Amino acid sequence: MSASGSAPGTGAARRVVIVFARLPQLGKVKTRLAAALGDSAALAIYRELLDDTLKRVDACPGIERRLCVTGDDPGGLAEALATLRGYRLMRQGDGDLGARMAQALREALDDGARALLLGCDCPGIDAGVLDEAFDALDAHDMVFVPTEDGGYAMVGARIDHPGAFAGIDWGTAGVMSQTRARLCEHAIRWRELATLWDVDEPQDWARLLRERGAR
Repeated sequence: MSASGSAPGTGAARRVVIVFARLPQLGKVKTRLAAALGDSAALAIYRELLDDTLKRVDACPGIERRLCVTGDDPGGLAEALATLRGYRLMRQGDGDLGARMAQALREALDDGARALLLGCDCPGIDAGVLDEAFDALDAHDMVFVPTEDGGYAMVGARIDHPGAFAGIDWGTAGVMSQTRARLCEHAIRWRELATLWDVDEPQDWARLLRERGAR
């Protein structure tokens, strides 16, 4: 869905994919999973989700890949992971989630680049979804992948629009609806791709295991 009309494509542009992640540390990741399954299980699940996300991004050709992390890293884990996978390592900035996402996108949107930013807990985002999102930016300023819980799993932009991230109640079921209101307020043209689901709760992890077993 989009606001107002669409603009014609502007031809080929650099494609940047940013994976937004926490460092995989015990007690610091997937707290809702940890509350039910324990810290060790939550860490193992998070490591698996992160690795799977990086593999799916790796399958998208012709892109510049960035790993944008938050959390203390005295052992150099993030640098080692980025080097191993061929990602440019970035650090998330200060502020709430919206401010940090806006900064990461802004840093990528240079020289006419188009950028996508995704977390590491949505198993439905693959190379096909990434390609579709980049194509959507031919005619729209921003693109989103909404999630069933009312948020979104990926955001993309071809122009810096920090207003899209301002005043959002992050972590609630109103994230996408509030974002739509901001997009309209700022006359930002956007498109939403098919709604997907992400892994936050124990039932989400069980759902992923069921789907894997059915393949």
